[in-house]
Amino acid sequence: MLKFLKQKIRDFRRSQAGTLSVEAVLAFPMLFWAATAMFTFFDAFKAQNATYRANYTISDMLSRETEAIDAAYLQGLYNVYRYMTHANSSTSWIRVSVVECMDLCDQPGRVLEFEWSNSVNGARSLTNTDFAIYNDLIPLLPKGDRLILVETSMDYVPPFPSALVSFGKRKLVSHVVTRPRFAPQLLWTG
Repeated sequence: MLKFLKQKIRDFRRSQAGTLSVEAVLAFPMLFWAATAMFTFFDAFKAQNATYRANYTISDMLSRETEAIDAAYLQGLYNVYRYMTHANSSTSWIRVSVVECMDLCDQPGRVLEFEWSNSVNGARSLTNTDFAIYNDLIPLLPKGDRLILVETSMDYVPPFPSALVSFGKRKLVSHVVTRPRFAPQLLWTG
């Protein structure tokens, strides 16, 4: 009886029947997680790229303006942004500001001033006290020169639950600074 039992244990150890099924059961969750994580990260980079493309488009449109813009024009830019990014209208916004260098323009302690700042869909307009945050975003410019600062924001919601890929909902914010092309400055009416 003992000899028979030892033989059965030896046969069981040598047998390879069913190993493919066991390996598949162990490997499939890792493959599924890797595929969903790669898809989620790719989708997040695609959404971020879309926000930058839309922001550059809006910034380029504004840099070519020779006439003053108003709230209706800004609302139209917001509609372009939403169309290009498929952004949710309740959580996305755009803000356009015109910045001028007043003094010490080539030094870190330069004096910048907002000429005007307006936004669409709930973002607050910027004031001169906001330069502590925005000073690093604005490149060096000659004294009296003006730049257009366009900011956009949208919420990104991943296609899979955050518990699955540890990548949750986040806000995609982009800043683009452009120089006016055909006019010395971008004007605001209203």
